[in-house]
Amino acid sequence: MDTRTYTVGAFAKLTGVTERTLRFYHKKGLLEPSGYNELGHRLYTDRDLIRLQQILTLKFLDYPLERIAQELEADEGELRRSLERQAKLLREKKEQLDRMLYTLDYTLELADGDKGGLEPSVLLLLIRSIATEKEQRRWIEEKMPPSLTKRLWPDGDLTGSWRAVEQEAIGWVSRLKKLMREGKPPDGPEAQRFTAELSKRLEGLLSRMGQPLSKEEIQGLEAFGKLEPPYSFGVPILFTAEEERYIERMWDAAIEIEEKKTAKTNKNGGDSYSNKRKGP
Repeated sequence: MDTRTYTVGAFAKLTGVTERTLRFYHKKGLLEPSGYNELGHRLYTDRDLIRLQQILTLKFLDYPLERIAQELEADEGELRRSLERQAKLLREKKEQLDRMLYTLDYTLELADGDKGGLEPSVLLLLIRSIATEKEQRRWIEEKMPPSLTKRLWPDGDLTGSWRAVEQEAIGWVSRLKKLMREGKPPDGPEAQRFTAELSKRLEGLLSRMGQPLSKEEIQGLEAFGKLEPPYSFGVPILFTAEEERYIERMWDAAIEIEEKKTAKTNKNGGDSYSNKRKGP
């Protein structure tokens, strides 16, 4: 098998491996030439061809270069166990890649569904959230009181309902961040229109739940809201401290506006009643 001899150029052409790569493998001790000619040029044989094929195979299987040399010297049993370990690692890597691909596809689908366009920061937050969505759902099902889970998802399909809820939620968050980024004042017309629309939407969601929450359900919901999700979720903070202050001022302004409307209505109603009492 080692009767034929190749110069480094011929060996590189035969194997499709560059001379630079052959020099690198030589430097790493993976593939030393079988000899040298009178000019000091490296020479390779068919035996070197077999070893190079083994190197390329292990490299294709994602073995790190520092391990390839020892695997080449292993006996059949050791090599088999090594290949089994590598197969396990590659399966785990495949699962990770499948999950990453699902996350990106899902993110793009949700982004396409938001006609107003998502803020870049929301898009990145969404990717991190989607990556742990299964764990989040499982945690909610375990920690939320069963009666609340049943009322929020009457058909029992938490997974099926998740996407619609998440898509709507990121739309609201994106709109809010856009208001802040554009410097709209929290008590201005744009921000107050946002609070009015969001309040109306929340009222609609609550009305769909039918009868009001019981005292036990309210207590359960409050307790659930105080729970800290596992850190492993990797769920990022949605708003910075500055953004939280903006939101607080926005809702305070909305409450103040509503109180003024109520006071004005009561005053007008009182005036009308007084006028009626005075009579002609």
